[in-house]
Order: sequence, then C-alpha cells, then structure tokens
Amino acid sequence: MTSSTIVFDTETTGIHADTDEILEIGIVSGDGEVVLERRYKPQHAEAWDGAARVNGIWPADVAGCPAITEDIDLLREIFAAADTIIGYNVEFDLKFLAAVGIEPAPGVRIIDTMREYAPIHGAWDERFDEWAWCKLTVAADEIGYVWTGAAHGAVADALATLAVQNYIDSEGL
Repeated sequence: MTSSTIVFDTETTGIHADTDEILEIGIVSGDGEVVLERRYKPQHAEAWDGAARVNGIWPADVAGCPAITEDIDLLREIFAAADTIIGYNVEFDLKFLAAVGIEPAPGVRIIDTMREYAPIHGAWDERFDEWAWCKLTVAADEIGYVWTGAAHGAVADALATLAVQNYIDSEGL
C-alpha cells in the first residue's frame, strides 16, 4: 500500500448518519502509522446508551472534547490527499463523514474490507443472494490478528482493518 492510503474507522452515537453523530475517528496510514485519533463531543446528542455499551464511549468521556466541526478542515485535507481509502463496512463511516461535509475526492479508490473478506469467511446469505459479512472482531480472529487496543476503539479497529486487508492482499484474494 502506498503512503497515500488511509484506513479509518469511526465510533458513533448510533447507526443513523442523518441523526446520530461521530464520537471518535481513527485514521492510520497504509503502513499502520496513526495519522489522527480524536474524540468529539456531539453537538446534539446527550445520551447514546446503546452505542456506548458497544464502543465504551459515554457522555462523560467526551464532555470536554471539541465538536467535530473544529476538525473539518483537517479531515478534508486528510481525505483529499488519499488515493485509497479503506474501511470495514466503509459505506457506514463515509455516510457519517458526509453528514458533516467530508467526502472523498473524486476518483479515489475505496475498499470495503468487510465485503472483500466475506467470501473468505464463507457464509452465503440466500436472502440477499450475496456473501454474508462478518464482524471485524470475527475476521481479525480468523486471520490470527493480535489486537493492539480494545475492539471498538477507532484506531484499534482501523489497525485491525488494515491487518485483515493486508491478509486479503497477501493471499491474492
């Protein structure tokens, strides 16, 4: 992967990009170097118990953090400089970024590691006539990845995604 490859993940207050908000973003380079790791105080949400039980980020954890609007220019710069953007269920995260005005540059290569890993995981979903996806934690475990942080932390998930994508690429899949 090139130096203009980024792998990213977000942690959010919920699953709906039109009403929920980004709590944390983690971006790493294609070499696994941390580019950005930030937490944000939501501008509208005051509680997100369901999401907090998954990602471990509670209102008190972000009470003193800036709003994501303070990093919009920085995030736009990072995403504009990338020629490849990788994520696990990347469409989900890109919708949240789009909701705050951050979009990949035209022509950028976007890789969804979740969809690329699905045939390796091997479960066909007859309801949708496609390969069923699996959780990042499952994919990481299946390839023998040793976590560098707790799952559902944005940087930890970005690093795990990079490891799964590197596995896919090394196997020629």
